[in-house]
Amino acid sequence: MTTQTSESLLLDLVNSRLVFDDHVADELGDDRAAAAWLREHGATGALAEVADARAARQALVGFLRGETSVDVLSRWVDVMRRRAEMSDRGLVWREEVPADRVIGARAVEAWAALQTPEGSRIRPCAASDCQHFLIDHSRANARRWHSMETCGNREKARRHYARTKQG
Repeated sequence: MTTQTSESLLLDLVNSRLVFDDHVADELGDDRAAAAWLREHGATGALAEVADARAARQALVGFLRGETSVDVLSRWVDVMRRRAEMSDRGLVWREEVPADRVIGARAVEAWAALQTPEGSRIRPCAASDCQHFLIDHSRANARRWHSMETCGNREKARRHYARTKQG
């Protein structure tokens, strides 16, 4: 799985459940929809993968929002193994993760790759009324909103309104 594919899996996973006033939009809500979602993300869609995706999403969202410690990710870290093999091309590393933990392991590995000395590149949108997460690839790692067109513009309009109201 490429870095971009892993990042896409992670971001799509943590953004797969949004709660609105009148309903919950959950792409992993029922088993059939969850299996289709997983197949779109390179998995088989087996029930064990569905359960893993739901558990990984809950753990990652809680952790990324600062509600739980990094220890919630150990369920996947503890089962990750790499084994070296020789081939005609040289040394090849094989991932060995139990099938019922593959989705969570990929997502946690993608999260780990997004950690930098300047801070995490994945974080919640800064808009107070938004539930989305974003991955910031900007040089300064200073992006605040998952979408400038929606959250960024709303926040800027709120600040502008507050300034003009005071003046």
